[in-house]
Amino acid sequence: MAEQSERTGRSSGAGGRAPRAEGWRTRAEQAHGGLVPDPSLTLTASEIGAYTFCPQAWYLQRCRVPVTAMAEERRRSGSATHREIGRQTDLVRAAGALRTILLFAIGVLLVLLVALVLRGLG
Repeated sequence: MAEQSERTGRSSGAGGRAPRAEGWRTRAEQAHGGLVPDPSLTLTASEIGAYTFCPQAWYLQRCRVPVTAMAEERRRSGSATHREIGRQTDLVRAAGALRTILLFAIGVLLVLLVALVLRGLG
């Protein structure tokens, strides 16, 4: 399994290993040789934020891979994609919250309707 992780670049971001993905690691290794992350076990708050936003970019930064014009364009494109995913996620969360509010309102209206019907019968 460890050999497969090294060959494919597929493993978790923990323990100095690359995050899971396709192609990016191979491109980086072809352009810059073997990727060796900074062995420091200390992470700054900004590094944690960078990892949360994009594990691949964080890993490449830890390996001190220089940013080329092509890499910068990929980064811009990836950032735009991440922002769009974030917007979609926000919409899904808002729809979920609205659904919860509407279900609660329907429940209250049903209780009031039952109370009115029972009051009218009694």
